[in-house]
Formats: sequence, structure tokens, C-alpha cells
Amino acid sequence: STLRAAEPFAHAPRRHMSDNFAWLWDVPAVMSENPQMDTALYPSMDPEVAEVLWTILRPGYLVALFAAGWAVNVSVFGRFRVDYCTVLGIAKDEVVSPQRLFILAGTICVVLSGYRTFLMAQAPPTAALWSLLIGYLVAFCGLFVWLPTTIARHVRWRVPLARALWRCICPDGSREIPFVEVLVADGLTSMAKVFFDVSLSACVAVSTLDHPMDALLGSSLPGSVPVVVEGAVPETTKALGLGDAMKQCRRQGIPFLFWALPFLIRARQCIVTSRHAPDALSRDLQRVNLLKYLSTLPVIFFSLCYAHSGLNTSWLVFRPEDFEAMWAMSAVINSIFSFMWDMVMDWGLLQPGDKQQASWGLRPVLLFRGVWGFYHIAILCNLCGRTLWSLRWSPQATMFLGTFFLGSFQQVAEVLRRLLWNVLRVEWECIKKGVHRTDQHFPV
Repeated sequence: STLRAAEPFAHAPRRHMSDNFAWLWDVPAVMSENPQMDTALYPSMDPEVAEVLWTILRPGYLVALFAAGWAVNVSVFGRFRVDYCTVLGIAKDEVVSPQRLFILAGTICVVLSGYRTFLMAQAPPTAALWSLLIGYLVAFCGLFVWLPTTIARHVRWRVPLARALWRCICPDGSREIPFVEVLVADGLTSMAKVFFDVSLSACVAVSTLDHPMDALLGSSLPGSVPVVVEGAVPETTKALGLGDAMKQCRRQGIPFLFWALPFLIRARQCIVTSRHAPDALSRDLQRVNLLKYLSTLPVIFFSLCYAHSGLNTSWLVFRPEDFEAMWAMSAVINSIFSFMWDMVMDWGLLQPGDKQQASWGLRPVLLFRGVWGFYHIAILCNLCGRTLWSLRWSPQATMFLGTFFLGSFQQVAEVLRRLLWNVLRVEWECIKKGVHRTDQHFPV
């Protein structure tokens, strides 16, 4: 989760970089940016406008990557006879083939790329922004609305997905949370920056309308005083440009609230499951898991405070470098907490055993034993994914990629980490429920 915290810091107003964090990379901590890298793909467009449009495009590409990654997951489960249908509670006619998932991911990428290439050159930026937001809304509603039978039979996979998404928002408080809902909610936490980007883009789109800003975005920033010149239109009633709207919306609390939403959903699941735990140990473990998700909230809060720290806001008593220090410490705690929980509870690894066996330090039952070094490589990749947020203090990475591309790289890496995490998480659930016998196979 801390991986997804770097970008709001990267775009916050900066005057200097405290040298207190040089220990993170063992190099002098400096603030280096390369805006030329951020504008390499759109030289003919205003950089601020281009960044807004790429911000709303990025969620669609990440969803496509997740769909393609789940296709790889399904292929791996089928190849090694991991009965994921049983542990997820999916009927055989609801199983989606990897081929259709790849087609879905490819279609999303083609549509987004075509829209960017052809329509954005023709349509005004504000119209392009609104059309993308409406397109995302229509696509999301397509999971829940009625479809003709001829179409619905080709997308039966949307039924369990829509059901799990709905149960994530409105869980059944009379029983433990099913594993499929847990898996979907965990996936949402890795897509938390998608919620941030979409809500930020919606804020920008609304800010460009010629309506009072206080009515649309809430009251002005704490500590700020509007200036009204006689005979002039008040600033809060003017339609803002995309660049100015982006700067203003990055300091609004709504995008940060949407960023925290997946973690709050998962935390609520932990509370519901703890109430129906079969024993005291399971109940205590769910409470510890609750603390893990709540440890993400300080990261988000300090990110919001840092975004306000350069505005002379009256309610902030710390300097920007102080919030940066608190953000870094909370990010370190969350990363260590999450990584160890991945190893022990989500993957069932680090179990004691015979030192003479190849599975020493892992667990006795390994369904992917035939893949040399798979578990050790997965642990290393998971550790790297959990700590990529520290690239924020790497002058080389910031200079080479630029802040926007660096944030995009971190989001892609987090999705890939989650897809790898899915493989071992489903494997461990199959082992716990005893559905890992090699004679159980199903068509993919």
C-alpha cells in the first residue's frame, strides 16, 4: 500500500528536500525532476493538460493489465491443477477462459489507445476528460445491468465478479467473509490509486465548469481567504483551466478519501470475520489483520498534509520536511507489517521443517515444487514491490523517469506484485481446505 503513496508527494508543492532521508538510498537526498521525460509522449500539447488526460487514461490501462494478469493466473492454476473454482465458489459455467480475458484486456487497450490517438487531437481536452469519465461509468455499470441472453452467455464471468464487488461494499454481517470477496477486496487495495486518479479527474472535470467552486468541491482550503476585487468576477465562480484545476484538486480531501476506500473496505471485512471466527485464535488474527490495513491510513493522511504544507495553512503546525519524515516512518512500518503478513498468513510460508528438505523455511506442501526457485523468487519480488515507494528518494529514478512516469511505473509494479501474490494466496487456500489433490482437474 505504501507503494501507492509516492505520487501525491511527488506532485505536492516543494521548496527543498530534507537531507534527513539520505539513509534510505545512501546517496545525498536531493529534489530532482525531469519534466522533459514527463512530456516526451505529448510534445505538441500543453504539459499540464497532457498530464490531466494521462491521469484519466491510466486507470483503464491498469484495469486491462489486471485482466491480462488474471488470465495468466488462471492458466497457471490450470497447468498445475490448482482448483481455484472450489475455493472461490465459482460455478463451472462462470469460469472465464484465459483467451477471453486476453481479448478483453486487448480490447480495452485498443479502445483507449485509439481514443487517445484520434479523438484527443480533435476534441477539446475538457470534452475528452468528461467522455472518458462517462465511459468508465458505463463500463462499471455494465457489470450490474441486464444484458440480452445472446450477450450475457458470453460474459457469465461478470456475475460472480459483480456479486463479489457488491458484497465488498455491502457485506453479509451474518457470516464470515467468503474467500472470493477477500481476494477481490485485496485486489482493490492494489488498485487504490485507480480510485485516486478517477476521483481526481472527476474533480478536475467539475472544476472546469462555470459554476461556484464552493458548491461543487466543498469549502475552500482551511486557512485560505478568498480575494474579491470590486467589479471582477469572484475567483470561486470562474471556470478553471485543466492545469489550475489539477493543482487545486490535488489538495482536496476527496481523492485521498477514495484512495483510502479499498483499505477501509478490507478493514470492515476483518471486523465482520472476527465476529464469526470459530475460535479465539482466529478472532485475534483477524484483529491483527485489521491493524495492518489501518496502518495504511497514516500514510494517506500524511500525504494529504504534505500537499497542504506549502500553502501556509493555519491548521498545520509542522513543516513539509516534518510531514515527509512522518510519512516515511509510517510507510516503513506498513511495509514491514504487510510483507511479514504476506509470508506467514497469506502464503503460509516460513514454517519450520527438516533442514535437509528443499522446502525448509517454506512449508511441507508446495504445489509449484516443480518450478525451480519459484517461491524464493516470489518472496524477493514481493519484497521489492512492497518497498518500491522508496524510489521517491532516488535522484536517479526521479531524473530519468520524471514524477508522473515514476508514479505510473510504481502502479504497474504494484499490480504485477498483486498478480503474483494471487498465485500463492490461492494455492495456500487450496491447501488449507484440502482441495489440492492432483487428481482434481478442470477444463480451462
